Amino acid sequence: MEPTYWTRATHMRRRRLLRAGALGAGSAVAAWLAACRGTTSSESGQVSVATTSKGADAAAGDTSGSGGVLTVAMSAGNVPYPNTPPSEGGEGFRFVGFQIYDGLTRFNFDQGDTVPSPNPGLAEKWSVDADKLTWTFSLRKGVKFHDGTDFDAEAVVFNLDRIIKKDHPLFDQGLYAASTARTGTIDSYRAVDPGTLEIKTKLPFSFLPWDMGSTLIASPTAAKKWGVKEYVNHPVGTGPFRSEKYIDGQVLEMTPNRDYWGPKAKLDRLIVRPMPEPATRLAALQSGEVLWAEVPPPDSKKQLEAAGFNVVLKQYPHAIRIDYNVADKPFDDIRVRQALQYAVDRQAMCGSLLGGLCVPSTQLMYKGHPWYEEMAGDTYVHDPRKAKQMLADAGYPNGFKMTIAYPTGGSGNMWPGPMMELLQRDLKNVGVDAELAPLEWNTILTIYRAGLFTPENRKYNALFFSPNTGTPPALLNYLSNRIQPAGCCNVWGYKSAEVDRLLLASQTEFEPATSDALIRQAMGAMAKDAPSIFLVHDLNFRVLSPKVRGFVQSQSWWADLRSVWVKS
Repeated sequence: MEPTYWTRATHMRRRRLLRAGALGAGSAVAAWLAACRGTTSSESGQVSVATTSKGADAAAGDTSGSGGVLTVAMSAGNVPYPNTPPSEGGEGFRFVGFQIYDGLTRFNFDQGDTVPSPNPGLAEKWSVDADKLTWTFSLRKGVKFHDGTDFDAEAVVFNLDRIIKKDHPLFDQGLYAASTARTGTIDSYRAVDPGTLEIKTKLPFSFLPWDMGSTLIASPTAAKKWGVKEYVNHPVGTGPFRSEKYIDGQVLEMTPNRDYWGPKAKLDRLIVRPMPEPATRLAALQSGEVLWAEVPPPDSKKQLEAAGFNVVLKQYPHAIRIDYNVADKPFDDIRVRQALQYAVDRQAMCGSLLGGLCVPSTQLMYKGHPWYEEMAGDTYVHDPRKAKQMLADAGYPNGFKMTIAYPTGGSGNMWPGPMMELLQRDLKNVGVDAELAPLEWNTILTIYRAGLFTPENRKYNALFFSPNTGTPPALLNYLSNRIQPAGCCNVWGYKSAEVDRLLLASQTEFEPATSDALIRQAMGAMAKDAPSIFLVHDLNFRVLSPKVRGFVQSQSWWADLRSVWVKS
């Protein structure tokens, strides 16, 4: 399957290069990069990072109106099914999950100054007992689901039952697989009274409020009425938008919940459409079919700005990485894993290839984030000679072959086709022959949840993945007790006594500054072990019509759409 490129002109240029008899795939990409070079990288080799357009801040601050219809072109391959949680990874949460539903906590996505943290949601407040195991959530009174059902503690119990208890009559295996990383620390739960919920964890777990923010609550009435298979066609939550029309593979339309308990949505209608091809999203934006496009082609940025569109960018906790199966050779050897870090030309990827719409990554977090480890710093610079020597020292003087599974598109994956071809070229330059295996995004998610080391997935040595790293629980997948099937989702089969010690200490620490320091140390230790190739941190590139007002870009993969309106 041939990867999709950004524009017709770029696509045709690449095809001409690949057809040239003297050019192999790697040299074709190199020639294509050379043709594009000169506008995005400085002479010093540092990436010139793209910036938010001038009109975007003014549009974000315009709270003077309301109404309008907003149609969004998603990068997802399908409409996220509107369940709890939705499909299509983080993009499903962004445009569907957090619009139709609420969790007990709600992240403060309505600001861009700090990384969002848990705030009151369906729970007005919460506390943990002296045993650090027993949590009490005081629930918001007077909240109703979209179908008129009262929200109370029993509704929360019902929702936890259907994603945790396998003997529950409405247990949903799909929801269980997608939720177990968030609910795995829960030991028991009960409704103390209609306004009070108690949750006991298996161990002291300070991150529970983070997990409860993305554990979404559906109407028990609707779930019981429609059953496991049909509920997705009739979703009902308490969120700021109601589902009005859902056609699998085509569209989801939502209207405001006028009885919402918090600040109410300003739009008249929110429509999300799946458009996995970057060029399709660009064309839809330019034609006016949509007013909001996720990650259009990177070389369209200047053209779109010149046409008056608003480009919105912000650094946020989100990493693009290549995860290894560290249980098998050659990636059981740290020297091999580290060698390939030095093989990657991240400057070319973020500069010449992606137009400054990302920054190079040499650890999971980016510089300036509280979890960025300064001592590890920017260790892995592009040094092919060093990479070759390390491979020779590890017993691979002639390199080796490997297979990398990657998504053809989908939530948060930027432009995986060309990114993977550039990586393939870089690996070839140090003697590693990487075969690329393009897969649909939900297939990638399935592999991730099962692990690369399972019999059915061992044919892939590595996996392109783009995790949302904005919450502490998201980092716990590096724990050895998360290796499947005992837990989820240690895709690597990675084991480190030092990382285990630090992350386990961080989750049992209830002082945020101390917990952050432990996480920071764990990120440094993990960067040294290199269970993944760290590629880039993207900048959440999206383009909006100047008619779209009131959108505040948070330092998060997720977003608050309540303040958005469309100017006529």
